[in-house]
Order: sequence, then structure tokens, then C-alpha cells
Amino acid sequence: MERHLTAGAGLLTRAMLGLALALLAGGLLLGAGQNGETRKALVLALVVLPVLWKGVPPLCRRLGQLGAVRAWLVLTLLCLAVKGAWVLLVQVTPSGDYATFWGYANALAQQPVLEGGRYMALFPHIFGYASFLGWFIRLLGPGELLAQGLNVLLTAASGGFLFLLGRRWWGLPAGITAYLLWIACPSQTIYNSLILSEPLYTALILGVLVLLTAEEGKRPIVRGVAAGLALRWCNGVRPIAAVVIIALVLWRVLLKPEEWLLEESRRYWLELLAALLAVYALTGPLWQAHLARRIGEEPSTTPGYSILVGFNQNSGGAWNQEDSDLLFSLSNAPGATAQQAQEGALEAAKARITSGEVALLPLMRDKLRAFLGSDHACVGYVGSVVRHTKLFALACNGFYYAALVLAGAGLVRLWRNRERSAVVLLPLYGLGLTCAQMLVEVAGRYHYSLIPMLLLLGQAALYPSVPAETKIFQKNRESP
Repeated sequence: MERHLTAGAGLLTRAMLGLALALLAGGLLLGAGQNGETRKALVLALVVLPVLWKGVPPLCRRLGQLGAVRAWLVLTLLCLAVKGAWVLLVQVTPSGDYATFWGYANALAQQPVLEGGRYMALFPHIFGYASFLGWFIRLLGPGELLAQGLNVLLTAASGGFLFLLGRRWWGLPAGITAYLLWIACPSQTIYNSLILSEPLYTALILGVLVLLTAEEGKRPIVRGVAAGLALRWCNGVRPIAAVVIIALVLWRVLLKPEEWLLEESRRYWLELLAALLAVYALTGPLWQAHLARRIGEEPSTTPGYSILVGFNQNSGGAWNQEDSDLLFSLSNAPGATAQQAQEGALEAAKARITSGEVALLPLMRDKLRAFLGSDHACVGYVGSVVRHTKLFALACNGFYYAALVLAGAGLVRLWRNRERSAVVLLPLYGLGLTCAQMLVEVAGRYHYSLIPMLLLLGQAALYPSVPAETKIFQKNRESP
């Protein structure tokens, strides 16, 4: 029975890895083929990749001679210096969504119950980040660079998690490389100048991966509770926690089923999953009640507007004035609640989808291009304060395309090795996040949390041979 389970799971895993590889290839081809600037970025990526392939691993192995703690400390100081220098040099006046976050954060810091909370009731995920930022405003005051400073600290936290995950799966040099590439990522550096939720929920997701992939047999309930709380918080900031949960369940049930036959492993994962799911489910109503108390009305629970926008053929599934006007006309109707407005938007979305006027394949192609095709959207947000925006866009896209190619090579390596360890959570998350974006409003910055996964997958290509200590760790984790 175990042999049949293993064989079937192996086939499913290889199919999943092949699908993930096709997705990255599709995003790369759609993106690089957009115009001359993206083609230049692809050429830059292909020029840089051999240097990266041959030059970075020896450097990181040498840095690894310092030991794990000292290497992490050096990288963290470098991260804080690079990202900190950028936010000091590039200071952007908040506008659009970023001004909304800042305005609500200040209001939440000053008001027990928010005045005029309808916008937040319509888009409750704003509360997660705004309340987080508001707590620091109450503590430290509304400093001009408070949000940006927090971005830098969260970036360093994410780098530390990348270091732990890379070291856990491929050894210390891989952990160093993942952190180093995260520091070098141009778009991530640029986003730190803005007031946005991406650094927070990305750090939470990476922290959950650290908890879920730790050595088995040690405190499964504690880990499950911590992961459940982190995912609930993540969902309050950006509603994508379900992607992580589904990826985890698919891995344990479909891609690694034979371990359920082992008593110790079965007990460990039953306890962890039960604790995670129970905490996540029980804290949902508590979060909603807390949100309603702070904003003065019940928040909506239906993503009708986001689905409506996601199937707008004319806008390519991105924000547009037409759908925005519809939502607010529904919300401003006499006696209407935020939930009723979102339900009305959902009915409009259903009518749009079933009208026969939406060409799904071209729309999905356009949305995939918008989501995965490039990484220079951040440059537009800082264009008012930086020069040479074309060079910044070239650097962002060149780095991103190199990361896509490197991650693709890592997927090929995992496919050849018939890998079914926790590493497969990385492509599962990428597939899940992309599928979610194909159903709702799409934007280029929403792939922010995918970049760390690409950098980790790339380590499978850079470090194909697993060190002895990592093999021992994996053996202890996967054996009864």
C-alpha cells in the first residue's frame, strides 16, 4: 500500500511541478514580449545569470565560514543599511492607496471608534495593516518615516526567514544566497519607500513556512497555534491565508500521503493541523467583531467588487472607474450596508461572467501578463522623486526575469529529484496565488509575496547537492 501511495503521490507532485514551471515560463514569455524595454530586461537577465550562477555560490560559501549566526548578523546589517539608505534618500509623498493606509492608521491611533468607516467596511483588509501601523503611531508618534522604517525592519525579518528556510533545505550557503538576493532585489527596495501592506503579510507568510517546516516531533500544537494566529493576522492584512492552508493540506494529504501510515508522523501532523485550523477558524469571528467595534459598522465578508473588477475585459481585470462608481453607488443607496453593496457587486459580476461578452482566455492571458509579466510597477509610484526611471525599470525587470529563470531551473531540479518534501509548498503557493489572482482584481504589486518563493526555488538550482547536515535534518524529519 505504501508503495502505491508513494508512486501516485510522486506522479501528482511531478505534474504540479510541471504546471508551476509552465506558469513561470508563460509569465516570462508574456512579460518579456510586451515591448522593447522588457526585451532589454530579458537580455540583461540572461547576461547576469551566468555571473550569478558561477560567482555567488563561492562567495556565499566563503561567508558561510563565519558560521550561521555571524553570517546572519552580517546580512541583516547589510539589509538594514541598504534598505534604510533608500528610504532616507527617496521620500515619497503618500498618494492613492498609500495615502489611504496612512490616513486610516492615524485615525485609528486617535479614535476608539472610526468616524466614517464605510470605506474600510467595504474593504476590511485595509484595517489589518492600518491598525498595525496605528499602534506604532500611538507609541512613537506619526513620524514622517515611521511606515518606511517599519518596512525596513519587516524586510530584514523576511530576510531572516529566507535565511532559515534556505539553510534548512539546501544548507548554509543557500540560506546566505537567498537573503543576499532579497537584499539586492530592486523592486523590494523601492517599495520600502511606500506605505503598503506587502512587507507585513509577506513576513507573516514566510514566518508560517518556518513554523510548518521545522523538524517534526517538537511541539506540534504550539506550532499549529502560532501558525494559525499568524495566518489569521495575515488574512486581516491581505485575504490570501487560504492559499497557504490549501497548499499545506494538499502537500500532506496528496503529495506526501504515505507518512500517514507512520504513527509518529501521523500524530504530529494531526495535532499541528488540528491546532492550526481550530485557531484560524475560532479567531475569525473575533477578528470580525474587533473590526466592527473599531470602524463602527459591520464589515463586508463578500469580495463582490474584486470579482467584478477581475472579470472586466476592458480593463484587463485591473482597477477601473466604471466598477468603482458602481460599488459606491450601491454603497450610497439609502439604508444600504457595506455587505449589501458587495453583494450587489457580486450579482453584477455574475451577470458579467454569464453574459457571453467576456472572452475568458484572452482575459486570463492579459491578467497573467499583468500579474507575472513584469516587476517595474513600483517605479511609477516613485517617479516623481527619482530620475532615470527607465533604468530603474530595467533593473527591476532584469532581476525579476533572472529570478524567474533561476526558479524555473530549480523546479526542473526538483522534478528530476522527485522531490516531495516541504519544498513543494513553494510552487504550491505560487500556483494558488496565481489562480486566486485570475478570479479577482489583478495588479503587478500583488506578486510581491511570490518573489521570496522564487528566490528560494532558485537555490535548488544553485545548490543541487545537499550537505550532510541537511540530509540528517531531513532524515530526522521524515523518518519515524
